[in-house]
Amino acid sequence: MITVTEAKNIILANSSTLPTIQLPLGQAAGYILAQDVFALTDIPPFDQSAMDGYAFNFEDYVTNKKLNIEGEIPAGHDQPIVIQPQQAIRIYTGSVMPAGANTVVMQEKVVVQQKELVIEDPQI
Repeated sequence: MITVTEAKNIILANSSTLPTIQLPLGQAAGYILAQDVFALTDIPPFDQSAMDGYAFNFEDYVTNKKLNIEGEIPAGHDQPIVIQPQQAIRIYTGSVMPAGANTVVMQEKVVVQQKELVIEDPQI
């Protein structure tokens, strides 16, 4: 029996790098990229929420466990919104993240009490 290192050395000594070819994307299934691929533009062109919930600045939550809910940002809304200190904004999957927000908590993890957001899960 040989060691893993010996086996690896035998494989490397008896193999070679394949030549690089160019293919249309639709024909590239099963091939391995020869180099990294980068998009020319960001898609989507904005920071986007990945879930329904409430967007806010996490530091505001740390200092005050309750945040005021100030409106909502529906999916498809394209006007920039700036979140103010101690505020949360209702947000939906695909919505533009408001400037100043760095956290979205899922709607299932909160309770809304008279326009005030209370986070029930301590492990956000």
